[in-house]
Amino acid sequence: MDIAPGSNVTIEITKTPRREAACKTLYRVCRKDPAVARHHRRQKARRPSWQEWIRGGKYWHHQMKSRPAAELTPGATYTVRATLDVIRDLESVRDCVKVTVL
Repeated sequence: MDIAPGSNVTIEITKTPRREAACKTLYRVCRKDPAVARHHRRQKARRPSWQEWIRGGKYWHHQMKSRPAAELTPGATYTVRATLDVIRDLESVRDCVKVTVL
């Protein structure tokens, strides 16, 4: 892939990845889309399950995790800034995505 660092890139999911590592990589890249990041922040702030207790004189807490805001269904598109880590991650899952430089 010939992607210049710092450019904006549109990522289209062409097929759902089979490997668990590829799914995690795509979730990590798609979370950098501004709309997905905004949704994730809002979802995290509204989550009601924050438990806090004292154990051994220290405060401990637990907060439930939420589902990923990005969907890895074929046809889903995300726009992210191409940094070096994004370029490296897209290279590893190039069989599942179509990348367009804006």
